[in-house]
Amino acid sequence: MTNVGITKRCPRCGAAFVCHHEQPEICQCAGVVLNEKARAYLRTHYQDCLCRACLINLSLTLPTKEGTEDQ
Repeated sequence: MTNVGITKRCPRCGAAFVCHHEQPEICQCAGVVLNEKARAYLRTHYQDCLCRACLINLSLTLPTKEGTEDQ
């Protein structure tokens, strides 16, 4: 299997990045920890992958407690 990946553009910031969705262990998003509320937010607001920087930013800024409003 090759490590080519797919070049994508982040729908949040516009940055180009390489996605390895068929090899998640080497994908740029590997290791970014998102809680269930953050994953639900991403599913409802974006239809494709985000770059690592945006995923990390959202993991740090999205609310984590029930009853907290989305930003």
